[in-house]
Amino acid sequence: MSISEILRSTLLIGPEISLILTGIILIIFDPLINGKRKNELFWIVLIGLVIAFLLNLERLHTEASAFSGALSLDVFSGYFNVIFIISSFFAVILSREYLITMNLKSNEYYALILFSTSGMMMLSSAKEFMSIFLGFEIMSISVYILSGFNRESIRSTEAGIKYLILGGFSSAILLYGIALIYGASGTIFLDEITSKFDVQNPLYLAGSALIITGFIFKIGAFPLHQWVPDIYEGAPMTVTGFMSVGVKAAAFAILLRVLLEGVYQMDANLIYVLWLISAFTMTIGNLGAIVQKSIKRMLAYSSIAHAGYALIGVVATLRGEEIGLSSVLYYLFAYTFMNLGAFGVLAYLSRDGKECDNYEDVSGLWSKKPLIAIALSIFLFSLAGLPPTIGFFAKYRVFLSAIKADFYWLAIIGILNSVISAYYYLRVLVYAYMGEEEVKFPSFKPASAFAITVLTIATLILGIFPFYSWDFALKAAASFLPN
Repeated sequence: MSISEILRSTLLIGPEISLILTGIILIIFDPLINGKRKNELFWIVLIGLVIAFLLNLERLHTEASAFSGALSLDVFSGYFNVIFIISSFFAVILSREYLITMNLKSNEYYALILFSTSGMMMLSSAKEFMSIFLGFEIMSISVYILSGFNRESIRSTEAGIKYLILGGFSSAILLYGIALIYGASGTIFLDEITSKFDVQNPLYLAGSALIITGFIFKIGAFPLHQWVPDIYEGAPMTVTGFMSVGVKAAAFAILLRVLLEGVYQMDANLIYVLWLISAFTMTIGNLGAIVQKSIKRMLAYSSIAHAGYALIGVVATLRGEEIGLSSVLYYLFAYTFMNLGAFGVLAYLSRDGKECDNYEDVSGLWSKKPLIAIALSIFLFSLAGLPPTIGFFAKYRVFLSAIKADFYWLAIIGILNSVISAYYYLRVLVYAYMGEEEVKFPSFKPASAFAITVLTIATLILGIFPFYSWDFALKAAASFLPN
């Protein structure tokens, strides 16, 4: 590849470069700035994210490739980049006061979020397996450190170690699968693998199975979901919120790209396997959430269940339903607002170095902080799939995609699981509105209040008027599916 091609490709990945440069600036200037002026670096983070968002708008209208076809800068990747940047933007704002509450350093924390986001963006664009692996590692290593960021907490340290070990294990599985595919095809590019794929060759089948296993781990789906509750519980609250939406969306982005562009000949073999994975993921996630005594751990199991709902759309996509792909994209977009908002409320209510984790910690919230109680209600209603929130429309679309693909039982299982989930979401609100325990809540936090307000409004408005955001998902799906 010539120097001119390298320069052209570098300019094309402007959104990723802007995040990486912003993270480097934070690391360089952090030791050079003393006292309260360190807080000014927070604004540099937001500026970097805004610049990345503006640069990414170009991908929503044009398509290009970079680094000899290793990255596809198309509407599909641009759509997911919107999700990643939004999740990072609000995670950073919610973290500003949370880090002070928990007595944690901030600037390296922000840098790790930016680096992780750049890895997610690389994943959504990757067209060959080395870029996929590199994107996974950039994203994952940053998140490993963030999970164990609170070094004063045994649970946080444990979460970081567990995630590192289990994540390394899944990366090894993924890399071994890539090696088998390369050995069978002689290439790592998805489109070339498609043209050479032979379902009779055991190397192709074994390699594809291992690769998909690695993706299933990152998604947090059955049977590789066991790590989710422990990691989510131990990680700092804002990190958990960021992971639950960003990492999950990135894993779905590359799963869809590999399935539809690399190994789609396996669809007939895979479709019923993913059907079972989706059904078990929803059911185990919801049943596990019911018995939890920690809100944070309950939301972790809820996150597993939501991965199962999104997989319904993947299964419908493999059956050939275009609405299946658009429903997955839309579900991940909707999940970003409602789940990050729920964790944001818990981060807001954390005080004096202690997270708002147990049900008793929100007891009587309505009587003392009614606006926060209303915001929490909207987020939980949306997660349960109740109208008029964005969560209702998102679930409606994935269930509809299953019905159109003739997977009626999968749609029924999804609807029943959605009904079950209402129990544990409403349980939180029972404590918030009817609890009588004397709980001292923190004083007003302006940055977190701003983020929660925007997320609340988005969860409601996008639910009442869903069609503009739905058209956005349809456009991304239509540009990605083969004609």
